[in-house]
Order: sequence, then structure tokens, then C-alpha cells
Amino acid sequence: MTTQAQPPRRTTPLTVLSPAKVNLYLRIVGKRPDGYHELETVMLPLDFGDQITLQSQKTGLTLECDNPTLPTDDSNLALRAAKKLAEAFGVEAGAKIALKKRTPLAAGLGGGSSNAAAVLRGLNRLWNLNGPSEKLRAIAASIGSDINFFMADGAALCRGRGEQVEALPCKLSGTILLVNPGFGISTKWAYENWAKAAAESRLTAPPPEVSLLLRALAEDDLAGVSGCLFNSLEAPSIRKFPVLELIKKAMRDGGAAGALMSGSGATLFGLFADAKAAETSAREMREQFGPSVWTKMARFASVRRE
Repeated sequence: MTTQAQPPRRTTPLTVLSPAKVNLYLRIVGKRPDGYHELETVMLPLDFGDQITLQSQKTGLTLECDNPTLPTDDSNLALRAAKKLAEAFGVEAGAKIALKKRTPLAAGLGGGSSNAAAVLRGLNRLWNLNGPSEKLRAIAASIGSDINFFMADGAALCRGRGEQVEALPCKLSGTILLVNPGFGISTKWAYENWAKAAAESRLTAPPPEVSLLLRALAEDDLAGVSGCLFNSLEAPSIRKFPVLELIKKAMRDGGAAGALMSGSGATLFGLFADAKAAETSAREMREQFGPSVWTKMARFASVRRE
């Protein structure tokens, strides 16, 4: 632990966005000796997500959430991030973390990782730490694989277990429709079933070259982006939950240039050139698949600095 003089704390509450993400491309390269999977993934932050309010308090770090099903103990990445940050900088002050959950749980939208990144960045401001980005990224990498993506400011190509982040030029201007079928998929289950499918040679065709996707993103080529969508985890999930393929087809029939499952699921997304078509498709999703279906329209968010 670093011991240092305590900077003056911000006394007014600080509210920050904890953005959702989608994976346009997720290729599992293989399993690493450390037990993690080697990945190559392209992720986009969205202009929609959870809301986190940070408030100084004399001692202790506490987390509360408006979704009672979400754990608020040390199993929550946001609280773990706060404690790691306090330990790394020798912070004696406390903070209350209030999380308004807007994204579904176990949805493939990066909720927990995004919450952790938002807390790291937010407490860095609340406590006036002026922590160097390298140190913050090291803390993030020690907590979870995707957190460093959310510490950045836009589209990124991530490798390793997700912690190696390369910023990408992105001009994507279409509307992204998020559709969650009303259930979650465990990340552990998704990777285990990908491994079984790989061992039995039941995987889909080889993925497109990621360079083609990067070029299309830089040129705002929606058709090009849609033609390069890929997710290694999608096929095993669709075999278990056929409704996912039905939702994808319904979005494409409704005008989506492309559709894919995000991350380990179960949220799917469609890319639309026309926002009105996306809105109509969202309404049709709810009518066709029932009241448990959750929909949200979003856009790519290029910069999220508070």
C-alpha cells in the first residue's frame, strides 16, 4: 500500500455513466496456461448504461443498488475496484457507491466490468487522487478482463484475456438495437460449451479477417461492418436457446443490416441505418416474443470522459 498525504475530498456527489458495450467481433483463439481464454475482440461503448453516484463519507466503502438481485458485497466488481483503489493510494477516506442498474444482468453488455471502471475513474476524481492512467489500468487488469476497455474512450480491439486494449478509429453512425430475451447466460457456461463444441468440431465457419471490420468501422461502412460480425460463443448458445436465432432473424427481417449476440449473451443487437426502422423493430420484438423481452436503442459513444 502506498502511504501519502490525503488530498482534499470532493464534498458534492459525483454522478457518472457506466456505459454498456457490444462485441462486434469475438474470436476465441484458444485456452491459455493460466486458465483464461486468449481472445481477439472488437468492442464498442454505447451512449446508454448504468448510472453511478459517488458520495464521500468519513470511513468505509459501501455499495447499494436499486436492483435487489445484484450482490453488493465483495463479489461485486465495483466494490472490489473501490477497495483496490483505496489500498493502492493509501486512501483513508470512505465513499458511498449508489448504482442505478439499467442493463440486464448476465447480458453480455459488460455491466460489471463497466461499473468497476466507472468507480475507478469516479473515485479518482472524488478523492482528487490524480492517479496516473498506467496505475489505474494496472488496478483494472488485476480485477477483471474487460475493465481496461471501459477505462478507454471509444472503440477498441482487445487481445489477451481482454486487458490488452488498442484504440480504434470508428465513425459508425447507425442505430444499435439491443434485445434481451428475458434471461441471462453465465459466462462460465458459454466458454465451457464453446470448448465442448470445439472438441467435437461443431463450430461454425472460420471468422472473417478482423482487418476488414476495422476498415469498415473507420469508413462508417455499415454493410461492411455487418458482413464481418462474428462471435465464437454464439453458436453453442443458439443450440441451447433457439429463440436467440429467431430474434436475430426478426431483426434482420425488420431492416437490420446485421445482427449478433454480444459477448457471452444473452443480449443480441441489430445494426440499423434508419433509427425509425430500429424503433419499429423494437416494438415488433416485444409483440412477437412477449413482455419478458427487454429492448433499448443506443448509439456508438466515441468519448465518455466526465
